[in-house]
Amino acid sequence: MTENSFAFRLKELLEHKKLTLQAVATALQVSRPAVHKWTKGGEIDYEKLRKLAAFLGVNWIWLRYGEQARRELDDAGAVTLPMTDVRRRYTAEIMESEARMKLAQEGARIVTWEWNLVTDDVAYSANVESVYGWHIDSNASFWKHVHADDIAMMNAAYEESLRTGHAHEFDFRLIQPDGSIRWISSRATPMREFDGRIVKIVGISMDNTARKLTEQSLRDQQQRFQVMFDLAAEGMAILDTGLRCESANLALAAMLGTDREALLGAGLASAFADGGGRLRRMLRGRPQADFQAELLAPDGTALAVGVRATLVRNADSDTTGDHASGYFAVAIRPA
Repeated sequence: MTENSFAFRLKELLEHKKLTLQAVATALQVSRPAVHKWTKGGEIDYEKLRKLAAFLGVNWIWLRYGEQARRELDDAGAVTLPMTDVRRRYTAEIMESEARMKLAQEGARIVTWEWNLVTDDVAYSANVESVYGWHIDSNASFWKHVHADDIAMMNAAYEESLRTGHAHEFDFRLIQPDGSIRWISSRATPMREFDGRIVKIVGISMDNTARKLTEQSLRDQQQRFQVMFDLAAEGMAILDTGLRCESANLALAAMLGTDREALLGAGLASAFADGGGRLRRMLRGRPQADFQAELLAPDGTALAVGVRATLVRNADSDTTGDHASGYFAVAIRPA
């Protein structure tokens, strides 16, 4: 064990604060052997590291990486160059470009942020309050507004990024001052120092509430449709223009003495004695049809049925024939 190691710093802190392994284990809700393993150089995951540092009252980055990382950042100074005409022109171009980027960023409601893993400081773009709903100036002020159900998922994503160095992307919820929910989509990438050590995470986040609400509305509509679909006394099905069944109701499955999963894909078309030929002719003719047909049950029994079908072409499809895009809505009843 070296003096510049996590295990050494942890043992020194425990001795200084006169804390037993059991006291730490109880506070963190882990086993005593787990704490003992940490003092011997064993690995500790991100979430437990943060809890351990908070319990000991120290910066978690210092506890994990030591003081050297902080000194390296403090020692990095700027190099002053003479302001030549060329540099003045370049500076003006950069400022103009940054101004355009800022306008685009604010218009798209995109927040940029940077998390310094050495100091645990975070810096957000000036529009963070308008996008997040809160003024955020620290990790503490961020996490207290995150929906409790999303915290574990987010910590796991951060831990994975710190372990692998790979970017991560997720959606999370922020509780608003009025109690409502705002959805945020975030993508972040770890940044390495010259020695390969990850020292910061930079990311972008944007308000995704409108899309999430739209998706939820569509799910609700689909659920209501499925309930009504299954309550129908007639057999009903939705097929694409290639006659692949996308959905069939319980009444149709019961009519054929099978389960509806067997009707999906090519299952329903193959149950038609004509292989679905009458439906296929609708692609070149009228979009509605009412006809008699014969369906074959899995045991080979023939069932005479009446079929009502409507071909709905997609709004962006102006083609006819076998390549028309859209779907068939089909109702089937015993003849």
